[in-house]
Amino acid sequence: MRKRTSNMRLTASVFAVIGLICLLPPGTARAISVGQMDDFEDSTLQGWRMGIASVTDSYMANIADGGPAGLDDSYLEVTADSTVPFGGSRLTFFNRLQWTGDYTAAGITAIAMDLKNFSPTEALNMRLAINGGYGPSTGMTGGVFTSAASISLDSGSGWTRAVFSLLPGDLIAISGGRGGNTTGNDVQATLANVLELRLLNSASPDWAGLPVTATLGIDNIQAVPLPPSLVLFGSGLVVLFARRRKQKLPV
Repeated sequence: MRKRTSNMRLTASVFAVIGLICLLPPGTARAISVGQMDDFEDSTLQGWRMGIASVTDSYMANIADGGPAGLDDSYLEVTADSTVPFGGSRLTFFNRLQWTGDYTAAGITAIAMDLKNFSPTEALNMRLAINGGYGPSTGMTGGVFTSAASISLDSGSGWTRAVFSLLPGDLIAISGGRGGNTTGNDVQATLANVLELRLLNSASPDWAGLPVTATLGIDNIQAVPLPPSLVLFGSGLVVLFARRRKQKLPV
């Protein structure tokens, strides 16, 4: 009888722990890892935002067809209108959920993705940015860094496979982020404690991005290690052009 009671208590404890894990927000229940990918096949934005809910709902959407793999390939569409006075004037969007964590321990040295510039007239210069601290009061001092080089997308471009390097030498310190004083001062500390992953359009290193009227498609955002050959070459090799077909399970 005692053994049965002990087993019942153990089972109840296990289910309680599982329940608590399930209640944790995405990005908390599991650590970031090489290979994780946002492919937008679940018809959601997968945690990506432009700001408050009303702005995100107005300028971001999951499109069910027309991604890099063509028919039935979903992707994330982000639109900006430079004429609006507040949110929505910039192609700047971010994720504070599943893309947070210790990139160094996970061996993540790059973020790859498919990009498409739908604008018929505007060229885009996309950059990746990371925030590793909300200010001195939090004790997090890594700060904000962005890609030293941008990835250029001509107007009306097709889908382009891009790779943003996260090697320290390919990142540059900038000012910005939540909480005010988060100027980049320790890239290693930021990479070990990424609190926000951000994509933005800017010709020069920035955090907020520039106002623009354009539409961007994005798909297959993936955490990857840079190939050894690129690591040996160092800075400058931050973009690769290729086409990749998404593997789809049979219906």
